[in-house]
Parts: sequence; C-alpha cells; structure tokens
Amino acid sequence: MRTLYAVVASLLTASVMLQLYFAAVGVFSNPDDELFAIHGANGRMVLPILALLTLICAAIARLGKRMIWLSALPLVLILLQTGIFVLTGVLFGVGPDSHASPPLAATLFVSLHALNGLAIILLSLYLAQKGWRLARGQGAASAQQAAVGNTSGENVSARL
Repeated sequence: MRTLYAVVASLLTASVMLQLYFAAVGVFSNPDDELFAIHGANGRMVLPILALLTLICAAIARLGKRMIWLSALPLVLILLQTGIFVLTGVLFGVGPDSHASPPLAATLFVSLHALNGLAIILLSLYLAQKGWRLARGQGAASAQQAAVGNTSGENVSARL
C-alpha cells in the first residue's frame, strides 16, 4: 500500500506541474483559442480527484497521523484555489464577465492563487518524496531508530 501511495502522490505532483504548464499556455496563447480552459479543467477535475486518492491511500496504508494530515492538505489547498476566485468576486464584485478594470485590492487578493499554487507544488513534491522513502522502507526504519535513540544504523528490530 505504501508503494500505491507513492505512485498516487507522484501522479498528483505530475498533475500539479502540468497545471503550471497549462496556466502558462493559457496566458501566452490567443484568448480566442480558449486554451486556458485546460488549466481550469485540470484544476477542477483531475487535481481534486488525485488529492482525494492521495489522502485515501495515506489512510489505508496507515502512514501515521502526520502523513495523513499532510496528505489532506493538498485537497484543502486545491479547494482554496477556487475559493480565492469566489471570494474575490463576492468581496470586490468582479468576475469573468466583468469588463471594467478590477480594483487593485481585487488584483492583489486574486494573486494569492499563484502563491497557493506554489504551496501545492512544494507540498506535493514533499509527499511524493516521502512516499517513495516509506515505500522503500527507509522512513519506517529511521523513525524506529530515532525512537530508541539508535544513531549507529544497526538493525533495531534484531535487538527487540
């Protein structure tokens, strides 16, 4: 199950990296081509599903409270991505159909979308890396050694 967790966390990381690419494609393309829709579709469908699967795999693999909570965080941050746009619309009265120039405060607030995206990238990279360590058994062994104060690297379970 730990290998499955590592695979799903890696898929989440790959999808998050693609999300950044899709955003750039949308920004640097002709607006009439509507290529930004790929960014929206990936963010509304693929990312939440992979984030939920990451959380489920963490729980099933019994990775511990810390890893389960950390695995829940990408889903929360992904939902916050949409929440940032909704809150901007509610607070400042702007949206995709607004043709007026948005106020500076709305621009600064909606720009949190990019910072939140960076947090999602860093967190997904960490979860994938940690997942592969746990799948190889390195995470459990080092945690067990730290618990008993063994820094020599000898096999603790042989003594127990």
